Formats: sequence, C-alpha cells, structure tokens
Amino acid sequence: MNSLKQVDVSDVIDGAAFGAIPFWVIVIGILCMTTDGFDLQSMSFAAPAVATEWAIRRELLGPVLAASIVGMAVGSVLLGWIGDRIGRKRSFAFCFALMAFGSLGSSLSATLLQLMIFRFVTGIALGGAAPLATALVAEWMPKRWRTLGVATVIVAVPAGGMIGGMIAEHIVPAYGWRSVFAAGAAIPLLCLFVTLFKVPESPLFLASRPERRSTLAELLNRLKGSTLYSGQEVFTVAGPRAKSRNELVTLLRAPYLAKTLVLWATFSLNTLALYGFVNWLPTIVAASGESLVSALRSAVFFNVGGVVGAICGSLLISSCGSRLVGSSMALIAVLAMLIVGTVIGPGHGIQSSTWSFAAVSICGMCLNGTQVFLYAVAANAYPTAIRATAVGCAAAVSRIGGVASSAVGSAIFLFGLSIGTYFYVLAAVAVGVMLGFLYLGERMPAVTHTDVEPSREGR
Repeated sequence: MNSLKQVDVSDVIDGAAFGAIPFWVIVIGILCMTTDGFDLQSMSFAAPAVATEWAIRRELLGPVLAASIVGMAVGSVLLGWIGDRIGRKRSFAFCFALMAFGSLGSSLSATLLQLMIFRFVTGIALGGAAPLATALVAEWMPKRWRTLGVATVIVAVPAGGMIGGMIAEHIVPAYGWRSVFAAGAAIPLLCLFVTLFKVPESPLFLASRPERRSTLAELLNRLKGSTLYSGQEVFTVAGPRAKSRNELVTLLRAPYLAKTLVLWATFSLNTLALYGFVNWLPTIVAASGESLVSALRSAVFFNVGGVVGAICGSLLISSCGSRLVGSSMALIAVLAMLIVGTVIGPGHGIQSSTWSFAAVSICGMCLNGTQVFLYAVAANAYPTAIRATAVGCAAAVSRIGGVASSAVGSAIFLFGLSIGTYFYVLAAVAVGVMLGFLYLGERMPAVTHTDVEPSREGR
C-alpha cells in the first residue's frame, strides 16, 4: 500500500480551472439556497390569507411561524451529521425530498396543528440545506474562487425570498395561500432531479472512503480535463486536526468567554430583527389595513434590499473592516425601522408613500448585510483549532432570536399594541446589534494591500 502514489485532493482542486464540475456545484448551490429562501418565507407569504380564510386571530400564527425555525435548528445538526456519514450528494437528495414533502403537506393542511407540524418538517430540510450547500461549494471550488463561490450561494437566500414574494403576489390572490406551498413543493423536486443527475459527490467524502477511489479518480480526471488518475492512488486531504471534545468548553473560558457571549447575543438579536421582518412583515402590513398584494409586495422590497446588502456588504467589509461597516449598517437599520414604524399603520397607506417601501428595502439591506458580517466576524474572532465549532455554535444559538421573533409578533396582536410599536421594538433590538459590532468589529480589520491573504483552512 505504501508503494502507491499519494495524491492530495486539495492540491488537485486548487490547481484546477473553473470547469463543468465547479459550475454544476455552483448551480445546485444557488438552486438550493434560492429554494431555501423561498420555502423559508413561504409561511409569511401565506400567513395573512391563512388568518382570513380560517378566521383566526393573528397571534395564533406565532407557533406556526416558529415551527420552521425550530426545525432548522434540528436540521442543521441532523443533516450535517447524516452528510458526514452517507455523503453530501445523498444528503442533498434527502434534503430536497423532505422539503418537498413538508411543503406538500403544508398545502394540504386543514388545521393550524397540521400546518405547524409540516412547517417543522420543512424547517428540518431548510436547516440542512445551507450547511450542505456551502460545504459542497467550498470543497469543489479552487481556492482562488472559493470565497466568491460561497458568497454567490449565500446571496441566493434573499434572492429566493424576493422571487417567492413576486410569485406569491400573483398566485395568492388568484389561487389562495395553498398555492405558495404547492410551488414550494415543486421547486425542490426540480432540485432533486438536478442533484441526482448533475451534482458530484464531495471529494473530501470520497477521499475518506478507499472503496470509492475509482469514483474520485474519475471526477478528478473530469476536473483536470485529462486522464491523470487510475483509481489506484492513495487519496489524502490536507486540513486541520480533528475536533477536540473540549472545544465548546474552550469557547466559554478565558480568553474567549467575553467575545463568545457578545457574539452569541449579537447573532441572536440580529436574527430576531431579521426574522421579525421575514416572518411577520406581510401579516403586519395586512393588519394595517393594506391589501394582500401590498402586503406581499413589501416582502419583495425587503428581499431586494437583502440581495443588495449581502453583495455590497461583503465588498465593503473587506476594505473598511467590520467595526465601521457593521455598526454603521446596524445604525441605518435602526433609523429605517423607526421610519417604517411611523409610515405604516392605520391612516398611513403603504401604497401612498414611497417612504414605506424604501425604508423596508433599507431594512432588508442592513439586516441581511449584518447577518453575513457576523459569520465573517465569528470566523475571524477565533483561532483555527476552534473556529468551526465557534461559528457553528453561534449560528445554532442565533435560532433563539428567530423563535423570539415569533413571540414578539404574536405579542403585538395579543396585547393590541399599535403596528408602529412592533417596528420600534425591532429598532431597539438593532441598537443591541450596533453595540455588539462596536465590540466585535475589531476582530475583523480592513484588508490593506500589504496584508497577507488569511488562511481559509477552517472554512
């Protein structure tokens, strides 16, 4: 065995051109995250019509809106674990099949309990989609394309919400709220087809399975465009050491305890504000007396801003640093939310004021931008040995904010508070995000021309 040629798979991928395999990996990543963004917000698109058709109080929608977030927390762990054992490709297939099943069940639900259960199932798939997509993209992209590839995939999430809002704006008034979930079932089936026939297995997974050396050799030959490997080689993957069982404990000890707690709090607060819009915006706007079309259109504007924020923010943070960009965008979000709270409500028609849609778009830009920043800050705030665990834990803890957003939205209707109060509360939450960036921003300084490119081995 020792006489066989050893091949470092990472070196092969980094030295390859951007060809058919990376292209299809990017395509499925974009499809996956677009579908993720659509299905994530599908309940918010349907919520106003559900409340009207079933004649239920709006505060009762809170548990249903929270169900998918709880499912996402489960799915991010469960499907990640499955992916490490059966491979990325089969996990993707299972993820899309589960997403289609959950959405189809949602479209056929006759009670709130049924709808909540199927939204939880859908959430499991949504929670697994993001880590699977980003991992597969990172594992097939040459190093020089890796950051751009992952960023392109991440931007597809608000793009999916934008497309979903545009579709919902036309089909919900015509065909009812069930049509949103029917579309949410059809799209994952398309992704399932593409996955089965076009997506390659992860090279890192194949390298860890000696019995599949021939498959990996064939893929690497396709990647390089020539017959270089026979399948008799010993394939290895350079990377960081295996995780220590004490990594989580390390995060909660000096010198990391303070930054860990602040990061978790900032992540949770930003997720609360972000999901406060994602889950409740159409329902809140409809409750202000606006038409269903206007309510759904507000979600489109929020997601348009989200796409802009995710793209522009990623460019700004590398040149200006996360302290300035993150805290500034959080402050702008505060001001925009105060405007939204002032102009949306009884007597302030959203259709009669361009300020409303403009402010909603700015909120989408800032909240999505800061969410992306927080992942980057988390990755730069810790050494390589505990980086993966630190980012994963921060993302998992942030789900608390997502669940809390459902409680805040329900409380507004339960206690009969004004529509403006809801956005004022979210503005106060965004102040906490701004303060968090002022503390954490120093962990990711601006990049200068003399800086050496940081290591990406933990990504």
